[in-house]
Amino acid sequence: MKKLDILIIKSFLGPLLLTFSISEFVLLLQFLWKIIEKMIGKGLDTIVIFQLLWYILVTLVPMALPLAILLASIMTMGNFGEKYELVAMKSAGISLFRIIRPLIVVVSFLSVFAFFFSNNFMPIAEKKMRTMMYEINTKKPTINIRPNEYYTEIERYVIRVGAKDKEGKNLSDIIIYDHSKEIGNVSVTVSKKGQMYSEDNGNTLIFNLQDGYSYDETTDEQNFYNNPLVRLNFKEQIIRFDISDFAYKETDNDRYSNHYKMMNISKLRENIKILKVENDEFNRTIINGVKNQLKFPTIVDSNSTIKDSIINFYQDFAMLKADEKEKIKQQAIQRINYIQTDLKMLDSKKNGDSEFIRRHRNELHRKFTLSAACIILFFIGAPLGAIIRKGGLGLPVVISVLSFILYYVAGMIGEKAAVEGAVSSLLGMWSSTLIFLPIGLFLTMKATTDSALLNSEEWEKMFIKLKNRLIRKKSNNK
Repeated sequence: MKKLDILIIKSFLGPLLLTFSISEFVLLLQFLWKIIEKMIGKGLDTIVIFQLLWYILVTLVPMALPLAILLASIMTMGNFGEKYELVAMKSAGISLFRIIRPLIVVVSFLSVFAFFFSNNFMPIAEKKMRTMMYEINTKKPTINIRPNEYYTEIERYVIRVGAKDKEGKNLSDIIIYDHSKEIGNVSVTVSKKGQMYSEDNGNTLIFNLQDGYSYDETTDEQNFYNNPLVRLNFKEQIIRFDISDFAYKETDNDRYSNHYKMMNISKLRENIKILKVENDEFNRTIINGVKNQLKFPTIVDSNSTIKDSIINFYQDFAMLKADEKEKIKQQAIQRINYIQTDLKMLDSKKNGDSEFIRRHRNELHRKFTLSAACIILFFIGAPLGAIIRKGGLGLPVVISVLSFILYYVAGMIGEKAAVEGAVSSLLGMWSSTLIFLPIGLFLTMKATTDSALLNSEEWEKMFIKLKNRLIRKKSNNK
């Protein structure tokens, strides 16, 4: 490898790592903004939070890596152009393709890595992240009993304290309403002071109450209308609450194993085949049932003789009594309703199953589109950097973000169309690639010919020429 290739690769790897880190950070903030409300007040351990952040970062790689390659390629070639290094290389007889050849090799390795990452690591990270999000969503908020407020998070109990110390252990003016019998405030415990602490690894909340009394208006069958009031004074009483629902629990990791986003290529293909077989079997069952329902009803005359002849059906029907005709009509209407219900169910399930299979196919193509995005966006970024000849984080960032947004939006539109069945999964998932591939080739051609495509002075000259031409045409018409 020549020194020039090493220089170009070093100039590319620095911006690549920088832009990849920035992209991951920005996308992480956007993701956290959506889930922050579900995490606040849950009392999660630091380890759990860092694990969740790690899995989120891994799942964001498919968006951050292509964007980082686009940004780094524009910045690298833009720095070469801004410092006249690109001009020096071209004046030495080195073509643009030879200049970006080492970068093509690096991006090719990155695209191969992106494929293996998307196929092997992404499903695991996606499953871990979804499992942890489910665990966090099902976890209740931590115990936070504030003074002079009614705390209702513990099921079937309402707790109010007048004051508590800084440590949150010693309480005063405690009132506990027991709604476990679901008949209102029939059981109330009042205490002047007490302590609050937890045991059993945080699964049990204990109130050690002193100097108080309990009211109980429990109703039973013998005293249903009398509502006897019982008052008990106590020097000390211990009340235990089960707060195991407030703890963070690790659920089964296989909860999302059958989700299409948690599968690799081989598993997706196998699942698509299984779904097709199951759907075909279900469709045949429903169709056979509908065929059986379409058979002519059996007619039973006054002598209880069964007649199944379709040819003589109308003739036999005319000979029946009015009540027998009405009975057959009701049976026919009932069969029609059954058939309509079965056909609606068949159509609904068929549409749902087809969409589910299309989602599997989309996910299968997504494993490859990530690698393609790395290459396509590089061939957009590198020529743009050579054309605009601006480095740094100014204009290149603006152009990169706009290009990536357009690429991402085109991909989302194609994917949605593929899910709805408007286009095939192949066309829908590769729509952004098919759109931006000609653009990349066009920009590469313009960059190799030193086109002033984005030069403001050239655009200004073109508009001035157009304006003068319109003025001359207008004067000639006069």
